[in-house]
Amino acid sequence: MKNSPLHCQTCASRGTSVFCDVTEEHAREIDRSKTTNSYKPYQVIFYEGNEPFGVFCVNSGKVKIYKMDTNGHQQIVRLSGAGDIIGYRSLLSNEPYHATAETLEEATICFFDKKTFFHVLETHPTTAFHVMGLLARDLRHAEQQMASIAHKNVRERLAELLLVFRVKYGEKAKKGIRLNISLSREELAELIGTTQESVIRLISEFKQDGLIDVQGREITLLDLPRLLSTANLPE
Repeated sequence: MKNSPLHCQTCASRGTSVFCDVTEEHAREIDRSKTTNSYKPYQVIFYEGNEPFGVFCVNSGKVKIYKMDTNGHQQIVRLSGAGDIIGYRSLLSNEPYHATAETLEEATICFFDKKTFFHVLETHPTTAFHVMGLLARDLRHAEQQMASIAHKNVRERLAELLLVFRVKYGEKAKKGIRLNISLSREELAELIGTTQESVIRLISEFKQDGLIDVQGREITLLDLPRLLSTANLPE
């Protein structure tokens, strides 16, 4: 469903995006070529294997990027939110999408074509450097995720994931830090490479141990030092 246009010059998410420093001329160029669409929860933005024709920029909402294994199970490789661009790596490598992007909640997402994206990179070096930095961070995240799965047990991985969420989605609550992200137990399992049953059991244990409070999908972190210890991370 198409929304009324959002303008890059006044976009609330621009300050945290790779386009934060574009000139007014480049912002107008992007505006002329882009479309803005609203998505319902769990609506696919693009599919693994499809050809990329441009870049998606998240204005609001959260998106999961996942791959399917040979048994048809999802493995979430990354979460994206306001200010993030998605689909850009396949565009840069001129390859089909290596994963599927799907909304986790209602989202507003802009799309602009490949020609415009490359023209901005070619004529505005600062944006090109921002994209290079994003590539490096994505690679580091992938390496950390692989190392975590290889060297940590499931309990440690879940504690570490909750602490990662605290940095990006944490909000101060009456007691502890509430995570402003709604994920099913299955999606949590897909993020740490385990089964839904294991996550359900561990969340129950974390709650009984006083590490977290749980209300439906809402999780509040109560004891950060003990979560750090559980994750085998330094304080």
